[in-house]
Amino acid sequence: MAIKTLEMDRRDSSSYRKILRRGGFLSASYLSTSGFDVAELKKLARQGKLDAVRCSIGKSVRWYYRERQAELAHLRGMA
Repeated sequence: MAIKTLEMDRRDSSSYRKILRRGGFLSASYLSTSGFDVAELKKLARQGKLDAVRCSIGKSVRWYYRERQAELAHLRGMA
């Protein structure tokens, strides 16, 4: 999957966040507060080694990463 891009407006954002959480994705802000290196996660996603979703809401951009893959990358010292 690598990186999927979604464009939405503010009305749709809460429903998309719920769908992403149910699908096993966590937000980059949550991962960064948990000690993950978000810049490394983004680099891994661009290399195709990690699934990510890039959500743009107007001018704001939020990243979501697959939870299991991010945890494995963190445990291996990659992120």
